[in-house]
Amino acid sequence: MPAKEQLRRAMRDRLPLPPDQRGEKSARICAAIAALPQWQCARTVALFAPQPREPDVELLWTHAFGKVICYPRVGTDGLSLYTVESLYELQPGQWNLREPVADPARLILPADVDLILLPGVAFTRVGARCGRGGGYYDRLLASLAARTCKVGVCFALQIVDELPTESHDVGVDFVIAE
Repeated sequence: MPAKEQLRRAMRDRLPLPPDQRGEKSARICAAIAALPQWQCARTVALFAPQPREPDVELLWTHAFGKVICYPRVGTDGLSLYTVESLYELQPGQWNLREPVADPARLILPADVDLILLPGVAFTRVGARCGRGGGYYDRLLASLAARTCKVGVCFALQIVDELPTESHDVGVDFVIAE
């Protein structure tokens, strides 16, 4: 079995956290993100709809006044970003992930994103990221402007010393955990 798949399996065994722990840790993660100068200066921010194994970054909506918030949507060409004005606009999409509607008027170009929060199976402290294996986020990250701040979001138990990486893997600028 390839090393990345072994790591994904090991992390699946550790997660999800009990709901009270997930909520407490998610609140600490979101407070740390909201305190970042990059968050405070960002005009357009890409969030993700968390799965039960991921930190609940949607708590950041309480800190999003004046920001354009967008979410990814899975399409035939990979991930596209669309603005949403509330969480109620997200609906079950591919793999039952909550996604925005594919409204061309709400499409956000990757070059317009100031800050993007990224889920992952595991991260290193220096920014290597292991996703779920589809390469969707790697392709999206490769299309972002160089100035876009990429923040990996995870629980501390998902931070590892090293990760197997491949040429197509795109890292993050830094990682936030509780």
